[in-house]
Amino acid sequence: MVQKNALHINSYFLTNKIHYNFLKEITKHRQDKFLIPVYKSFREKHIEGMDIDYVYSGIDKKLFFTKIFKVIYLFYKKKFNNKHIDYIHAHTLISDGIPAYLLSLRIRKKYVATVRGTDVNFFIEKSSMFKSFAKTILSNASIVFFVSPSYRERIKVIYPEIDSTKFLLLPNGIDAFWGENIHEKKIENNKFEKVNLLFVGRVSKQKNLELLLNFLRNYDDRLYNLTIVGPNDLNWDFDSLSQTLRKGNTINYVGEVKDMKRLLDIYRSNDIFVMLSPSETFGVVYIEALTQGLPIIYTRGDGIDGYFEEGEVGYSCDHNSVEELKERIDLTCSRYDIICKNTRKSIKGFKWDYLVKQYIDHVNAALN
Repeated sequence: MVQKNALHINSYFLTNKIHYNFLKEITKHRQDKFLIPVYKSFREKHIEGMDIDYVYSGIDKKLFFTKIFKVIYLFYKKKFNNKHIDYIHAHTLISDGIPAYLLSLRIRKKYVATVRGTDVNFFIEKSSMFKSFAKTILSNASIVFFVSPSYRERIKVIYPEIDSTKFLLLPNGIDAFWGENIHEKKIENNKFEKVNLLFVGRVSKQKNLELLLNFLRNYDDRLYNLTIVGPNDLNWDFDSLSQTLRKGNTINYVGEVKDMKRLLDIYRSNDIFVMLSPSETFGVVYIEALTQGLPIIYTRGDGIDGYFEEGEVGYSCDHNSVEELKERIDLTCSRYDIICKNTRKSIKGFKWDYLVKQYIDHVNAALN
């Protein structure tokens, strides 16, 4: 089977390390090209050796379609050799998908697209115009990749007339560090008189930490300690918040942790990972927690929901329900040994070497 080389258009490249990890792995196998147009404000996140174009400004955020013209201009400015490009990969459905679609018509190459949270929750749901654009891009794509089963199901409902056999799941991968440091928790007669809950992520409205605080305010059947790791975007006063909790419950705000070895120790020193944000494209921190043997409680109908059987590595939960969160924590504690053993089995499908091989196989099968 002839190997296919891609032109990747990824305007979200600097927003998350997953894009860089994908690039590192795919270039071990092929000589792909990358077009990375980002906002000028991202200059401080420059990656040595990477060809990144800091071309977007505030006007592009307001007008949007100027971004499309800039991507097409960059394509011709860089003088990409069409003979070395077999297809285009748009790493978002709208921001990258529109220029990818237009370029595919111009250079007569097929394209594939990845659907992410912003595509569904912002562009498609809030704009009839972008909803129409999305239909065109989805209809003409050779493959549509989804990082979340829930987004695939939502797109099927929104566009039932589009052939869904080309809708494929391809999750985000974990950094190699986590795959090299897999840990299985040893359970020693833990009756859970105290439960150590862990949250890793930005302290922002979108992450829905208020629900976890309300849990600590409402339940004292055990002692509950919540460790929070991540930048405090809301500038919360955690000392004051601690005074509002049920007697004995505690908050341990660690702050942002960039040292992965320290973060690994934090994962291992806690019992259950909980993140119930209402909108999460994927949430690689869930998988990081699994590598360290932690059961996870995750948002139902979003993010990683659908990758695991209920109760296999943890439980899904309504992101609005403190009562259901209590039920899910109790269930996890009652089956803790079994769930912890299952976490180790679940990791393989989220390693970048495995995922990129799957990606290459899917593309070769669809385009050959």
